[in-house]
Amino acid sequence: MSIVVLLSGSGTNLQAIMDAGHPFIDEGRINVKFVMSDRHDAYGLTRAKEKKIPTVSQPRLNLLEKEVTKLCKANKVELIVLAGFMRLLNPGFVKKWKGKIINIHPSLLPSFKGAHAIKKAYDYGVKYTGVTVHYVDKGMDTGSIITQEVVPIKKSDTLASLEEKIHKVEHKLYPNTIRELLNG
Repeated sequence: MSIVVLLSGSGTNLQAIMDAGHPFIDEGRINVKFVMSDRHDAYGLTRAKEKKIPTVSQPRLNLLEKEVTKLCKANKVELIVLAGFMRLLNPGFVKKWKGKIINIHPSLLPSFKGAHAIKKAYDYGVKYTGVTVHYVDKGMDTGSIITQEVVPIKKSDTLASLEEKIHKVEHKLYPNTIRELLNG
């Protein structure tokens, strides 16, 4: 029951994944084997190092994907988890790992794909947005949906309060979904 996490930034979803589960029972924990990034300065790498999880950073996507494949095969990793990884993976890599790569997105897909989804939903004035966990395919946020959770947008919400609500849902939904996928 192990995963590798790919990220590009601060790693708040990684932190939620690492912290998930009952603190005294290992069965609830998700085994993060490696954390990998396309950015050397991603704070998520620091978060992983603090938990003694090995890290790799490689800005060249094709080299990062080769390293992911090598480490996943050597360590029997069952799932590749994108957590704020801001690059499209190469089609060959996605095909090789079909059904084994998941991503989290801060909207109710198929609405508001790509970057800045929370701001797009807020600016558009929708009454509901949410969080989607989906399989990764060759498109941007176009893979099959695994699960979604709705987040209402109230008239009193600011962009900052909406972002906070979305992140709270992400930090609960993603670890729970990962655990369900790993447990079949």
